[in-house]
Parts: sequence; structure tokens; C-alpha cells
Amino acid sequence: MPALAASDLAQRRPVWAALSDLYLDTTLTPAMLEADARRLAASPYSLAELRAILADEVHPACAANLLATAGEWVPFDPAWLEQRILARRRSAWRWPARLLPLRGAARRQAAPLFARVAALRGDGATG
Repeated sequence: MPALAASDLAQRRPVWAALSDLYLDTTLTPAMLEADARRLAASPYSLAELRAILADEVHPACAANLLATAGEWVPFDPAWLEQRILARRRSAWRWPARLLPLRGAARRQAAPLFARVAALRGDGATG
């Protein structure tokens, strides 16, 4: 994957934080879902781009938390999350994101979040 420009990196940080909440070992409250949806709706990324960021960047960095016996239940450290995502982007070899475990589960859990983003943007689109 190509390196991210500084401006894109700054725009991605709140997106990564919001999407990483899907991987916490806790149930997202309606307030958390709303806060994350607002952060995503404020981003410059389309819903398709947000889905790609979830699948290709956040999921590979955070999926192991869903498999842990006692996973992380407080928000991920932003510096750790950024480092994990950027290290994977720089890696010459990486497991294809589409083959990582629990990808479908993450997509299903993200569906209400993306629906709320679409509603906040007023476009009603899901793509």
C-alpha cells in the first residue's frame, strides 16, 4: 500500500479510532455508536472508502482482540493503533485482509454504524 500523506493521516486518525471501537470486548452503547457515527460522517471519506478502511486497515490491526479470552474493553491507544496500521501498510508481505478471521462479523457489527453515518449525511446511501 502506498504511504499516506500527512493530511490524509490526520483525516484517518479519528476514523481509525471510531472504527476500532467495533473491536472492543464490550457492547457499544447507543451513545458510543452515535459518537462514532458522527466522527465518521464528518470525515471526507465515502461509505465505500470507510468500509475499505475498516476491512484493510482497522480489521487487520484489531481483529485479534475479538479472539482474546479477555480482550481490550477500553478504547485502543491511538498511537498504538496508528503504529499497527502503518506498519502493516509498509510491510512487503502481509496476510490478505479478506482472509483474516472474523471479517464478516466485523462487517455485520459495522452495518448499523454505517447506516447511521448515511443518515447523518442525509444521503441514505449505503455504498
